Amino acid sequence: MEKSPVRQLSLRLCLLTLVLGVTGGCQRKTETAAPGSPAPGSKNTSVQAKPFATPISGPLTPALVTQAADSITHYLHFPKDPEIAKLNDTVQFYCDVTDTGSVESTDAVVGKNPAFEAAVQTALDWGRFAPAMVNGNPVPVYLSGTVLFGHRNEQELIIVSLATYDRERVTKFANYIQPQLVGGLRQTMQKALAEGNRGNISAGQAEVVVKVDASGKVTDITSVSENPRDSGLAQILNDSLRQSQFTPAYENGKAATGAINVVADFSQF
Repeated sequence: MEKSPVRQLSLRLCLLTLVLGVTGGCQRKTETAAPGSPAPGSKNTSVQAKPFATPISGPLTPALVTQAADSITHYLHFPKDPEIAKLNDTVQFYCDVTDTGSVESTDAVVGKNPAFEAAVQTALDWGRFAPAMVNGNPVPVYLSGTVLFGHRNEQELIIVSLATYDRERVTKFANYIQPQLVGGLRQTMQKALAEGNRGNISAGQAEVVVKVDASGKVTDITSVSENPRDSGLAQILNDSLRQSQFTPAYENGKAATGAINVVADFSQF
């Protein structure tokens, strides 16, 4: 049964404000990739090597954060150390989500404090998202988001946003979800690397910014960074995403233009 993304998004806000007292001794089921994501706006280079893919025709719903019992929000908590728990932090995460809503792999978790990064990774390892939908069917996606750890009236406050690129929207707690890569990054990259005969690429990271219009069509991809430097990984990522399809951004439940910074850990592919 097809579902209206506008109705779903109006019922499920992309920002969840939670006062949590969750404790846990969870063990990780995946390893976190080494973070290396600079802020958007650093020096970059646009490449127009191939035409962009046509957008998906039909109803789309991005993956969502909910308040269900198995949601990532129920696994998010401040670090146990009482001194660290007094601090505030902002953590960005980049991951592939399956068609059942579980996190398949994490490409990067980036914050100032390792304890807060670990808290977000644990939530990704054990929690779930509401899966993305295309034409009424669940699909895997690559998404990224921001977790804000703060305090209000001496209470711990955690805010989750499915946005990373537009930081102003994140800090203003806007009802906004940035574009998501349909099919997921691992599947996209494995296919591209196999078809391109890129050789043995086993390690390194790269980041690009993908801009998408309100129909989900990619309008521009800009390379931002790569590690090792001058390795060509950013260009490989750039080329690989040109034939990929994205959900549009959603603002107040309506499709909108937007952008996502895609961080790829090549050891995952």
